[in-house]
Formats: sequence, structure tokens, C-alpha cells
Amino acid sequence: MHPVLFEIFGRQIYTYGFFIVIGAVAAWLLLRLLAGKENKDVSPGFFMCVCGGLIGALALRPLMKIPEVILHWEQFRQMPVEVFFAYFFGEIVFYGGLIGGVTALLLFCRRFKIPVLPMSDLFAPALALAHGIGRIGCYMGGCCYGIPVSPTHPFAVVFSPSPAAAPLTAAPIVIAAPIGVPLLGIQLIEAACLILLAAILAITYKKTTRAGLTVCLYGLLYSVLRFVLEFYRGDMIRGVYGWFSTSQYISIALFAVSLALLIRQGIVHKKKKSRV
Repeated sequence: MHPVLFEIFGRQIYTYGFFIVIGAVAAWLLLRLLAGKENKDVSPGFFMCVCGGLIGALALRPLMKIPEVILHWEQFRQMPVEVFFAYFFGEIVFYGGLIGGVTALLLFCRRFKIPVLPMSDLFAPALALAHGIGRIGCYMGGCCYGIPVSPTHPFAVVFSPSPAAAPLTAAPIVIAAPIGVPLLGIQLIEAACLILLAAILAITYKKTTRAGLTVCLYGLLYSVLRFVLEFYRGDMIRGVYGWFSTSQYISIALFAVSLALLIRQGIVHKKKKSRV
């Protein structure tokens, strides 16, 4: 486990944040490459999405924890303030970032009267690439870890303590992977799948002129991927309600919305062709 990458001017540079920055830079470069010279500068829209994504990523988990805090208020009120805030605000959730980023993109397109679907198609491959690189940061930091597996499992990883690292959280529920236990390297598996997905989406974007196809493909494929991988996650702190986790319920909704949009756009596309 290497949550701290290096120190500069006496300040620790955390690996997770470093890979998020690298992912954002890679996403921006891919975005510019796919946009081409004929398109307008996409940087303002990208900046808006990043801001909205950060807000959403930080806000979703606290919103999900409100019922727990209300139900167990007597327990939480006895915590030191810094421990409570570390537990309540100390996590970043991808689906929250996706919701925040999509909301920011919709507002941006509405403000500047830009068609939403073509812009969403453009952003989808970049999103998958940024997410994939960010998952490498999860692996280095020891969060979002997998279930225990046999030491001989081909995808087994064992996390070791990092003496240079500060505790990831002061909360009583630890979000870091258990030390010395063979775990499924789910972060790296998801990272590889997401980078492959980014390549598929980039090719789809370049090969088709059908608005909405690329972003719908992203929604369908990623929702299925995330739904399946959630069964192999060992960090139960993310929230499990009934049969599924929070992310699996959101995955079901994302799949349904993407499928409905794909069907709708298919009907629109057929009507346009029939008029030609």
C-alpha cells in the first residue's frame, strides 16, 4: 500500500490524488484528440464537468449516510468532531461524480445552446479513461479493495503497511484494505476494463455519426461491468441495502436510462432515414 507518493516542500503528495490528476489530464488530451480541429474548444465544458464531478463525488456518500446518522445519533454525537467529519465526508464516490458531471454538462450545453447528445458522445471515452487511471490510484491507496481470495489466485494482491503514510481515516470504520490478507485485485481489474472501454468508445465515436450511440454504449457497458464487479468488492462500508449495494442500484438505473435513450435514438434515426 502506497497512499503517499512523495514529499515536496514538506508536504505529502497522495497517490490517489496524483492519479486523479493524471486521469484528468489524459481525459482532456483524449477529448481534444477526438474533437479534432474542426470542433470548437471543449476546454470550458471539460472544466465545468470536472467541477461538477468533484462536487458530486464528495456529496453522494454524505447524503447516503444521513439516515444512518439520524438513526444512530446518540453514537455519533459522542464522536470527536474531527472523527465525525472524517467519517461523514472522507470518501469520494464515482457515481456521485458521474451524476455531478452529467448535471454540469447539461447546464453547460443549455447555457451555450449546444446539442447535448453529440457533446455527451465526445465526453464518454474521456470519462472512461479518467476513471480507469483513477482506479490505479485506488489500488495504490488501498481503498475499494476486493474480497479475500486464495494466495494462489491469479489476481490475488496482498497489501503491506506504508510507514510514511498517515491514517486514511480517523473514523472507527476503516476504509483501507486489510494488511497481509490475499485480496482480489478488483481495482486493477476494473482499471483494465475501463481503459479497454475507453478504446471501444473512442473507436465508436470516430466510426459513427449517430448521436447518442457512444454515450449509450458507455452507460450500458459500464453499468453491467460495475454491477458484476460489485459482488467481488470487500469494502462493505460503501453501503449494502437488501440484495445489492448502492452502486448496483445506480447501475440498474443507468442501464435502464441508457437502454431507453438508445431505443429512442434508434427510432429517431430510422424516421430521419425514411424521410431522405
